[in-house]
Amino acid sequence: MADVVIYTSSATGLLKVKKDQTLLKSLLDKKKVSYIEKDVAADSDVHAEMKAGSGKKDLPQLFVDGAFIGTYDDALELEEAGELNAKLGI
Repeated sequence: MADVVIYTSSATGLLKVKKDQTLLKSLLDKKKVSYIEKDVAADSDVHAEMKAGSGKKDLPQLFVDGAFIGTYDDALELEEAGELNAKLGI
């Protein structure tokens, strides 16, 4: 099983970010993929770690085995193309 990390923010006021965070977690839960959730609002080091890994500040972000997969929109595109399971190692 791959090492899956999602970066989220508990302090966002943006509806799209809140919705995408919920949808990404739901997508992974449906696939029975365990993941570590890291809150960028709670720790500036976590925010820096996320930005260093992806070069982006968009949320949420999905990483598998240290590789940046993308945001929820990217994960959804991979899912629709039938490629997400391979990225997740399932």
